[in-house]
Amino acid sequence: MRYLAIAVVMTIAVSGCGSDSKTAETASPGIPLSISSPKPAAKPGQTDAAAAVDKYAPAVAQLLQRANAAVVAGQNTTAIEALSQAIGVTPDDASLFRMRADVYALQGENANARADFSTAVRIDPKNADLYNFRGYFLMAQGLSTEALADFNKAIELNPSHVAALNNRGLMSLTSSDFKAAEADFTRAIDADRKFSDAWNNRGFARMKLEQPAEAMSDIKQAIRLKDNYVTAWNNCGLIAMQMSDFDEAEKAFARAVELDPMDARWLNHHRTALIKQNRFADAQKDAEKIEWLNNLQLLTQQANRNARNPQAWLERGKHLMNGELFGAAIQDFTRALVVNPGNAEALFSRAGAWVRTGDLQKAMLDCDESLVSRPTKEAYSLRGDLWMQMDNLDQAISDFETAGRFDEEVATAYEKRSEKRREAGEVDDANADAARAKEMREANVTKPDEPKSATRTAEGFDPNK
Repeated sequence: MRYLAIAVVMTIAVSGCGSDSKTAETASPGIPLSISSPKPAAKPGQTDAAAAVDKYAPAVAQLLQRANAAVVAGQNTTAIEALSQAIGVTPDDASLFRMRADVYALQGENANARADFSTAVRIDPKNADLYNFRGYFLMAQGLSTEALADFNKAIELNPSHVAALNNRGLMSLTSSDFKAAEADFTRAIDADRKFSDAWNNRGFARMKLEQPAEAMSDIKQAIRLKDNYVTAWNNCGLIAMQMSDFDEAEKAFARAVELDPMDARWLNHHRTALIKQNRFADAQKDAEKIEWLNNLQLLTQQANRNARNPQAWLERGKHLMNGELFGAAIQDFTRALVVNPGNAEALFSRAGAWVRTGDLQKAMLDCDESLVSRPTKEAYSLRGDLWMQMDNLDQAISDFETAGRFDEEVATAYEKRSEKRREAGEVDDANADAARAKEMREANVTKPDEPKSATRTAEGFDPNK
């Protein structure tokens, strides 16, 4: 999240550690790397960002606030400019170079990031945090030797530096030196008993050392400290699998899926646990979800490569609709409209998504605009359903007739209008509507394949109709 990213910029004590971020991983799916560690205390009622800004002169504090707002808004270049101006005012402040390095890293300008991290270290060579920050950056770049040197230096300067100990332990995990990893995670835990990442990581190391009971104890402590810790729940499942406790494993993986349903790794593990229990029907459901997620990943890659092509966003949006992720689908249909305003298919598809979220007014607006852009039977049919739900029977029947629909929903519209006309004393019109409803129902008995309501088939847009 960008909000978390600015916390990296505006606070001075983040660090790399094993947790549930997906930015990088060890060889096992159990322990991805992330930036997360205890932050410095702020004054009562003060945010972390405000605590960092508070120590600076007003001119520099204003520039830092501007950088903060820019990163939150995704305007990294603006943030870099503001931080550069702050550095111009106070060129001997190592923390400013460290902040700018973080934004360069967000921007993917790794050479500039590394240069700024190194400048920060040169200005304040006794600061263990700065070595840890640079070490984490280097580790994320795959520069293991340089990263390890920085973690070693941070620990030399501060033997109880929990983040550096944890990060060095992660490096030992990647080289399969599980004993060394366990030792560093233990030192991190001794320095901070509430550091959930270190408990999780030591549990993983102990699992690799084939100490499942001790590993499970560590993982459960991580979960007690942080109940929504996805990776710890996954590791809990992996250890339970190692102990052949497939029921507990399935429950742990289920919790991971609940917390992070868009990651196919947890589903894969959950499916394996189900198969171990001979629950093949449930395992097949997981397999279908995994296939859906894999297809979503492909569509996401295609959309990112062809961001100016509305069809790429439309295809991804329809896939999200099939997965009943209607809010996300609306975002994709909106992206299609940003690059191609007035796109009839995107408007129609977004209208269908609004229906599924219960926002009929927005659905109607999109449907109307779709019909202005390109009248289609599907759009008239959908608008008819919307009028029906708004109890505007005249408009509903008019749109149904234009769409050429004669299903049960349309028969119901005629039947309801018949009742209203009868109550109003319009007997002849009421009888005509009742006869029309009866005629449709009789016809539908012999036409079982008549198309259903467009509200339920909004994805079936044909731009040529």
